[in-house]
This record gives sequence, structure tokens and C-alpha cells, in this order.
Amino acid sequence: MKETFYRFDTPCRICLLADIHDRPFAEITASIDKRSPDIIAVAGDFIYAHAPHDDTPVMSKAKNALDMLYACAMRAPTFVSLGNHEWMLSETDKSMIRKTGVTLLDNEWTEHSGMFIAGLTSSGVSAYAAFRKGKSEVYPEWNHFNSPQRSEPLVDWLDGFEKQPGFKLLMSHHPEYYPKYLKNRAVSLVLSGHAHGGQIRLFGRGLYAPGQGILPRYTSGRYGKMIVSRGLSNTAEPIPRLFNRREIVYILPKQKADK
Repeated sequence: MKETFYRFDTPCRICLLADIHDRPFAEITASIDKRSPDIIAVAGDFIYAHAPHDDTPVMSKAKNALDMLYACAMRAPTFVSLGNHEWMLSETDKSMIRKTGVTLLDNEWTEHSGMFIAGLTSSGVSAYAAFRKGKSEVYPEWNHFNSPQRSEPLVDWLDGFEKQPGFKLLMSHHPEYYPKYLKNRAVSLVLSGHAHGGQIRLFGRGLYAPGQGILPRYTSGRYGKMIVSRGLSNTAEPIPRLFNRREIVYILPKQKADK
């Protein structure tokens, strides 16, 4: 795992975590202890999705994820948004997440120390939430790799968010949302993941990313006001990550010399 640092006109030190996928997290907390960020932003895919077979809460099977969120919340105020792997979470699951001490932002925003922090939820999460309404099962059966992933994210609420004063931080798991939905919004900084660095990187470019296809544009680094993490796991096994180390990102306030 590598640590990557960016300077940005932000009022505090931010740690960006993405695509942890319920893996052991000791090296993550060791990095956080070393770097002492003011806030931690978990930009989606903190679990690894499996279609539930009964009504047992999904989060009860994601012990690493729950423990990781608790460990983060013990170290710094932690804010969490939902990625595509959180597609099936129920209200019980969300309650379990909040009990770790993190602030879960599901198409909503909150104020923290004079800045506003929001989470744009993956379109598949919102689509499945609409599908399950009125059904008796906690996790009604549905192929989430079909229509939900082709749906549109819910962005109308961003009209109110971008009117808030001061620094506005938006977690959006999907970097491919940026050009269509976010680039022209009055937000200060967008934090994303999802692309896993393009899985295999050659000549500074990733080869493939979900939602972007072959030779994707947004896989790693800074693109205007968006920063994309390469993520902290590999869900494309047996395809290895090549020339593409797992990554924890820190966004630091600009120094006076940078301005």
C-alpha cells in the first residue's frame, strides 16, 4: 500500500479511503495514526457485495468493515458514502453502520467545523431502494448487475448542497459521474474511487474501469476539483493489479507558498 498526498485549498487535513471491500485494515489505521488527519472520508465500497439469501443483516457478515469504520471514528470524525457494493443495505444495516460512530451520508449533507460534507449515493443503491419499497422481504431478489447499474444517480438534492456557504466536500464513489453531473456544480472538492486505478496500469494509464470501459479517463489522481483514489483492494480476482499499488490518499491544505 502506498500513501499519496495532494495539496488543495481545503480548510483541514482529509484522509480518503475507497474500495476497502471488507478486507483487514491494520495498515490503514497505522497510516491514519501516523498522519493524524482532521477528518476521514470513506467514499464507498467498504463492503464486498453478495446477494443475501435470507433476512440476516448484511452488515453482520461484514465484520472487517464494521470494525474498520469504528476504528476510523475513534481516530477522527468519519464520513461515509455509499458505493455500488452497498447496493442491498437495509435500514437495519444502515443503523449498524451509524452505531460505529461514523456519519453516513446517503444523498445528503451535514455541516462539520464550518465546512459542508455530502455523499452522493451510487445509482444502483438508489434503484434497489426504490425496487424494495412495499415488499415483505428485507432483501428482495434482483439482479443488481442489470438495470440498477444503468440507472441515473439522484442529484436534485445537490441544488441545495451547492448553495451552502464556504467549503463543500462531496464524496461520489463513481468518478464517471463527474463530467455529467458534478463538474459544473458549485462544490469545492469531489472525492471518488471505484476505478481501482484501472486494474493494470501501463504508461501512466489504467486499462479498464467499471462504468468507463477500456482506457478509462478517471482512474487515479486529480482531475480539476476531483481526486480519485486507486482503492485499497482487488475485486477483479484472478486478474491481478499490475503496476498499480493499493492507495490511501491524503489531501492537505495548501501552504502559503502554494497560493
